[in-house]
Amino acid sequence: MGLSVIISFIYGWEMTLLILSIAPVLALTGMIETAAMTGFANKDKQELKRAGKIATEAVENIRTIVSLTREKAFEQTYEETLQTQHRNTLKKAQIIGSCYAFSHAFVYFAYATGFRFGVYLIQAGRMTPEGMFMTHVKGI
Repeated sequence: MGLSVIISFIYGWEMTLLILSIAPVLALTGMIETAAMTGFANKDKQELKRAGKIATEAVENIRTIVSLTREKAFEQTYEETLQTQHRNTLKKAQIIGSCYAFSHAFVYFAYATGFRFGVYLIQAGRMTPEGMFMTHVKGI
């Protein structure tokens, strides 16, 4: 990356500074997306573990459960746990999808900003078209 930044500064320092100023925001949006996905995955794992404990308890104590005719109660508890987890997952999917969309959209906003600024520099005569593309491609 160091060499590409040096090449970018040679071809157009103004464009390189713009791209380098956008880079931390791109990193931040990526971290937000990763945090959202990782945090919710751990919660989902715990909720499924709770449902697994109910199923394990029922299997281990199947004779007692059958003799007390409590099959329906364990089945209902297991199903309610899974339904709760499913509803929570549907809610979390909206949040994760929004974070994903925001982080990926910002990459295209960065491209649009870079190309728009490059057009301005070319029109002002402060950069050549070849320099703009070298700076933009190497910088990001």
